[in-house]
Amino acid sequence: MKVTPLDIQQKRFHVAFRGYERSEVEAFLDVVREEMEGLVREVTELREFHLTYNERMQDYRGREDTLKSTMITTHKLVEDLKENARKESALMVKDAEIKYQQTLERAREERLRLESEIIELRRRKHHFLEDMKKMINMHLEMAHFEEGGGEGKAEQPEAKAD
Repeated sequence: MKVTPLDIQQKRFHVAFRGYERSEVEAFLDVVREEMEGLVREVTELREFHLTYNERMQDYRGREDTLKSTMITTHKLVEDLKENARKESALMVKDAEIKYQQTLERAREERLRLESEIIELRRRKHHFLEDMKKMINMHLEMAHFEEGGGEGKAEQPEAKAD
């Protein structure tokens, strides 16, 4: 049976012969009622505080979980960014190496082309000089022939062949 302060206040006892002093019983019941009202009030306040406290704890736990999740996500994101940066830098290095090799290969090809062109130009120069020597010798022969009056062959200086 639950007793409330109102039950205590409304409780009436039967009067009997040689019973308790009525004013003392009522005074005691008033004290008990007031004390019980205070206790009920305190219990109610404690329950409300407990509910508020639990709500706050749930809120804080939720925030803590959110913060942990955010930190884990941030950490994973940072690790992903680092890994992507490493991969990107490796790709950049590979790309630079490939471009270097391509440039080097083009330079080698250009050097070979220029060396081949130089050899061809030297060959042409040699043929040109040979043709020029032949032409000069022929003109010298014609000049000697004209000097000698067209008779026979004039003395020819020996042509030097290089």
